[in-house]
Amino acid sequence: MVCMVMVVQLSLTYRRRTDKAIRWLLLWAIATLLLYSCHFIYFNHYINLIPFSDTIYVTMNLLVYPLFLLYISGITDRSPLSRKKSFLLLVFLPPTIAGIIVGSLYATMDPDEIKKFVINYLYYGHESSLTGLALLQAWVHIICQVLFALQVAIVIIRGFRRIRRFNKIIQQLYADTENKEIEEIPTILILFIITSLISSVVNVLGRHLFVDSIIISLPSLAFSALIFALTWVGMHQDFTIQDIPEEHEEETDYTEDIAIMSNNNSASIYEKLEAMMNEQQTFLKNNILLNDVAKLLGTNRTYLLQALNSCAHMTFKEYINRKRIAHAEQLIINNPHMPKTEIATQSGYNSMSAFYRNYALYHQD
Repeated sequence: MVCMVMVVQLSLTYRRRTDKAIRWLLLWAIATLLLYSCHFIYFNHYINLIPFSDTIYVTMNLLVYPLFLLYISGITDRSPLSRKKSFLLLVFLPPTIAGIIVGSLYATMDPDEIKKFVINYLYYGHESSLTGLALLQAWVHIICQVLFALQVAIVIIRGFRRIRRFNKIIQQLYADTENKEIEEIPTILILFIITSLISSVVNVLGRHLFVDSIIISLPSLAFSALIFALTWVGMHQDFTIQDIPEEHEEETDYTEDIAIMSNNNSASIYEKLEAMMNEQQTFLKNNILLNDVAKLLGTNRTYLLQALNSCAHMTFKEYINRKRIAHAEQLIINNPHMPKTEIATQSGYNSMSAFYRNYALYHQD
């Protein structure tokens, strides 16, 4: 039911959104819906439907995590993985082959073999009594479980790297990252890892351990909550890498240029930055960008980023927000009865949520 509701919600969101990343999240939700529909058939003992549902289950089980990686890539990559035919082949070919093999074996097996395989292997996890095509079917399922575990590890590693890189770019370019940075990404990664671990454990242990047991309620509730959370966060992530001007993104990768400018030059730029911030309070400007500050200083983004990195050891986001919160703290001291909304506005914030979040991070105890 959760999957069905989220598919409907994502379908409506897809009609409103222009970014292509949401398409992959919708496909992920559809694959998840099909996967858990097969779970429904399995756990309700609809034996006659098992050959069909198990074929779909094996296919979708190998598809859901790669689809989620395609969604993450759509948000974080200037040239997303969906544009690479070789990667799309890796995403769709293994599930398709697995589904064809499993379906073909079911079509070839006689009714007695199917019943023996379903009862002995799928419901009780015993393969020792299987022979012929039924044994081959069991081995195909085991291979698919191994592939699934490998997929989980690959998606977690590659997804985390992309999200971390994306957030770093946002933090270097923007002072106000609300609705830009993937703010819930620590949460979404934790949820994603928990979901992955549960999926891997359940696949290794075997679904048969949860048949006719109250224990089934635990993974059911966990998966329902996590799927809802992942989908909900995805629906509200409007900002993608495509919304960043390409020339801005290119100049945030300044690691190779650090040696170009001496420490003295970095210190000089940082001194000018501090002087400008203290005299003009440029940090109070709403939606201030790294590019704006660099132009005011008469330098470029690369050198300004280098100065911030070497002299303040901060991102542009942290630097500006530390200045803003210090200003807010002074306002609170000088005007103890001033409403918090006015303090936030006078400190350069457009929303109270951004003010409270940064105050919690940067206020001086």
